[in-house]
Amino acid sequence: MKIPLCKSTATCQVADSARQQQADNLLYIAARFHCSWASRQLHEQLFCSLILILFVMAQTVLAGEKPVILKNNGTLNIYARIIELEDERNLGNGELEGLLRHRLANVRYRAALAIGRIGDKRGTDALINALERDKSGRVRRMAAFALGEMEDAKAAQALIAAINKAGEYPEVRARAIEALGKVVAVQANAEALGKATVENINNLLIKQLPDESASLSGSRKLIASLTITALMRIRSASSVKHLARQLRSTDADIRWQAANALFRLRAPMAGAVPALIEALADRNPLLRASCARALGLSKEARAVDALVKLLGDRDEQVQVNAIRALAMSGDDRAVEPLISSGERLLKQCQQELTAENARPPQINLLLEIATTLGALKDERALPFLRRLRVLTGAGANPEVEIAIARFGEKEFFALSDQLPLIPSRWKRAANFAQGLGELGTERAKQMLLSFLSQADKTELDARAVPAVLRALAKLKVENLQTILQHQLSAGDVIVRTTAANLIGDLPGDDNLDSLIRALERAKSDAMNDARLAIITSIAKHQQPRARSAVMKALEDEDHLVRRLAVDLLRRMGAGDYESKIGLVKTGHDRAFYERIRNRLNRRPVAIIHTQKGQIKIELFASDAPLTVDNFIELSKRNFFNGLTFHRVVPNFVIQGGDPRDDSEGGPGYQIRCEINPRPYKRGTVGMALSGKDTGGSQFFICHSPQPHLDGGYTVFGQVIAGLEVVDRIVRGDVIEKVEIVGSSNSIFSPVLFDPEPTIIRQPISHSYSCNFEHKFVVLVLEQLVWEHT
Repeated sequence: MKIPLCKSTATCQVADSARQQQADNLLYIAARFHCSWASRQLHEQLFCSLILILFVMAQTVLAGEKPVILKNNGTLNIYARIIELEDERNLGNGELEGLLRHRLANVRYRAALAIGRIGDKRGTDALINALERDKSGRVRRMAAFALGEMEDAKAAQALIAAINKAGEYPEVRARAIEALGKVVAVQANAEALGKATVENINNLLIKQLPDESASLSGSRKLIASLTITALMRIRSASSVKHLARQLRSTDADIRWQAANALFRLRAPMAGAVPALIEALADRNPLLRASCARALGLSKEARAVDALVKLLGDRDEQVQVNAIRALAMSGDDRAVEPLISSGERLLKQCQQELTAENARPPQINLLLEIATTLGALKDERALPFLRRLRVLTGAGANPEVEIAIARFGEKEFFALSDQLPLIPSRWKRAANFAQGLGELGTERAKQMLLSFLSQADKTELDARAVPAVLRALAKLKVENLQTILQHQLSAGDVIVRTTAANLIGDLPGDDNLDSLIRALERAKSDAMNDARLAIITSIAKHQQPRARSAVMKALEDEDHLVRRLAVDLLRRMGAGDYESKIGLVKTGHDRAFYERIRNRLNRRPVAIIHTQKGQIKIELFASDAPLTVDNFIELSKRNFFNGLTFHRVVPNFVIQGGDPRDDSEGGPGYQIRCEINPRPYKRGTVGMALSGKDTGGSQFFICHSPQPHLDGGYTVFGQVIAGLEVVDRIVRGDVIEKVEIVGSSNSIFSPVLFDPEPTIIRQPISHSYSCNFEHKFVVLVLEQLVWEHT
């Protein structure tokens, strides 16, 4: 067989046809590189080296020898060190900044990500320098992403320059756009930059939007997508008309992203209503669902009929958003159609309800309808709400209790005798308390106080108390201050956390004294929740004693407490104590980081077993190594066995992994965030947080794409089978077990080869067969070319 190599030919003849084919493949690759890459102005020596490598590989194959692939343990050790520094929130006295000058672009790329994750603003200048001067487009792209994670106003001008830079790679510009949106979205940064600068930035971003008739793919689509997300974060009313135009984009993804952004802008959008209504006829369910939500926010009467029609949409996510939109509209024309939909679902639910299936999936939509009917508060809804409450039981769902409470005391207490307050049924008491808080009558207040009394006697589980305290605060009972001061001494840390949060809104020296005493008692807590809440409330008291108490928190063993104290002292005008944050005492040894390192090139798979089926998840060990390791180790300890999906928000997420079952629990420790560029798509798995670096065991799985979560929560996995099970999960469904079924070696690691499309690095497309070693060579050569462009 003859392989053309420019104007010459290379012919190989061997007896073994299989080896001949492999050699031909390698020579073909050489030809492709010669023809495709010679025009890329590669360094002449590099180009010659690539061709030489391929010819040597071909001769090795012809000789019957197997090519040797060497594993670079040195580079893996560098990655392990970077992970350790991230874990400590430690720039390493210039060590990470130094790695931004490493000869390998992959190391510089990973160091830039680490600096962004750590968030120490002393690293901003190094990232700006990398964005402006690094020769690798990948590194510049990651530097831009990392600057977005830093949220430092100082980076704004460098990001603007990258967006405007002639000849800059589109992927770098896209990440600079994304980062600029994150920086400006921080209120303190917006104030520092000034209104005029913020508006100029918003206008610059608007200019990056494509013409709606343009055909988009690859990097052009990435720029459009991240521009929409950036405009969504900045929330300028001037963006509305420009986003509305994108509803007519030729690209389906851009259309729904624009509609989603219009909803999240929370700005007047009367001018966008016609385009939103028109888009409801689109074939894309994501667009119909996003338009429905935006139309609800508009409160336009002309949108109600269109929203009512969506109640019969074939796609459930569209139905969910239509129901929510009708609640926002406040229009009573929606009542009868909602009741009709509810009755149909109620009948289906009753048919599926068995001992084996105690939570049919229809419950998710039924609770959404109950919430909307409660908001509309129309007497016609009462018969349906009564039947739903009887079916599920009094106190079973807060949505039903709140909806019923809006129709008055008589209706609400009709089933109260079915609510025996025993510790094992604390959830029903907590849900019932939410209804009592909505009711607001004297009888409601007395019942809430009786709940507290029973909790003090351990006749009611302490996990019900936070809901009771919030209801009492909402009703502004006369002795609220005394109640909250007393609960600051409670044994349950979340009860004390709730009391501290609520008492912070009450003035008075007595409350400050109680908080200071509570802070002293909370020092021995294993969990930091109470300390964080207490110092936040103390800081609301602008007194010398309050500042002194917050300053003492700088000595706390917990990194998050110290970091919060620094932020609060800055807001109190007490000075900058950034240097007091210090490092995190991780408690991890060399063996721990070696285990992490050894998993970098693998893709573990987890299977969540439920009564409704299995959910199979690929875990991204290279993108979020500590998070994946934590999830695997908890699974091996059977930590998740028997826990529930305690939170289900239709068309958003299902969330599980809480041993307390009240959204407040964890494994007894916290892990840091590992933010990465992976987007939140349908089936993406992320870590639940209550603030930066507060992950533990709670995780969530997305029903649908959620761009507003991108770059804010750690993505550590993706559902690869069982999405239909995710859709059927209802609050309270049990995680029977989480099984780790091993891992598969990847041809390449996402640490080295991230999956984002580029205009430079395109995979070689060919029809011939190619074994693993040849694929590896192709990837290495493509990577070398990419790093030198």
